[in-house]
Amino acid sequence: MKKFLLIVAVLGVAFVLLLQIADWLTKYQVVAIWLEGIALVLIFVWDRFDAYDAHEQATKQLAVFQDQVEAMHRPFVSYLSVGRTTEDAILDNALTEIHCAGRQAQIKNYGSGPAINLRYALTPTNPASSPVRPTGYLAALRPEVEFSTPIELVLLMGNEWETVITYESLSGRKYQTKIISNKLAMTNISVTQVVG
Repeated sequence: MKKFLLIVAVLGVAFVLLLQIADWLTKYQVVAIWLEGIALVLIFVWDRFDAYDAHEQATKQLAVFQDQVEAMHRPFVSYLSVGRTTEDAILDNALTEIHCAGRQAQIKNYGSGPAINLRYALTPTNPASSPVRPTGYLAALRPEVEFSTPIELVLLMGNEWETVITYESLSGRKYQTKIISNKLAMTNISVTQVVG
């Protein structure tokens, strides 16, 4: 009961104050118009801040969605590789080697999405060991498809090579695969997303 009486008293005081303010505003209409204008400007500013926050949230959600789509359709390009015999794997400490069907190295897209604007370049890890620097370009490589390069088996057999393969996904994100191979044995591979 006390709470009810307290609420009634507070509402009564608020009502009286409101009547006094209304009476004052009717006497001074110019001030009331200015206060109304200021209130409208403040509402507009608040709305702009709120719209900016909503835009930021939508942009973040779109970026998350794009990352999810990219994860489902991301290319991964490397040499077509095969497992090595146990003896060879122990000797070189490498479990896979470059598969050269028809005596030429093949590149394969192991990813779930197509690779576009694919470029590859081979450089010997010891630059004095070979003057040859094979390079190539391929417009597109579908998932699970192999491409026979003009890189000869005898070239790969004689040296340790660093192969750099750069490519893009359909969304325009760029990736780079670096492979170190020694006499066909793939000793190191890394895949990075290229920024810029």
